[in-house]
Amino acid sequence: MVKQEQAKLVSDRELIHLIQSGNRMAFNLLYDKFWEELFYYAFNVLNDRSLAEDVLHDVFTNLWVKRESLEISNLKSYLLVAVRNKSISQLSKVTFTAIDEVIIDGLSSAPDGETQLNEEDLRAVIESAAASLPERCKEIFLMSRFKELSNSEIAEYYNISVRTVENQISLALKHIRKSVRDVGFIVLFL
Repeated sequence: MVKQEQAKLVSDRELIHLIQSGNRMAFNLLYDKFWEELFYYAFNVLNDRSLAEDVLHDVFTNLWVKRESLEISNLKSYLLVAVRNKSISQLSKVTFTAIDEVIIDGLSSAPDGETQLNEEDLRAVIESAAASLPERCKEIFLMSRFKELSNSEIAEYYNISVRTVENQISLALKHIRKSVRDVGFIVLFL
């Protein structure tokens, strides 16, 4: 409560200026001042607590990383637009469906025909594509597909929501599907 009172004493322009100069205390004040409102805004769009928290984490991290080059005239509007855009982007990424499960299960089955990849080659392609994923995403995918852990077991291991695990697997699947398709075309031409 004390931080919120402190944040009210500092204008948004002053907060922006202090943050641009690298003042962490000003950043913390900004976070405390806007976090709750932005969280509920993201939650209303995503209807998922974990995803809303992820969106806010990304928005505030991005704000801090790009602090020196920011040109913000209205801080609250800037943050609301950033959260809205990130939430919409998150929605388009997290359409994890049973079809994704079927596709990836099909990737590990033995293919028919000479022009198809054999199972070992396919696994190597999948592992190679997974290697270029962000570390946590890669670990979650490998735990799911090669160690055959359930989404809830992975969520418990990392202390994250099952929905976050599903999102990470979905992102990995999209990346891997593209890699497998690309390699499949190369094999067809050979």
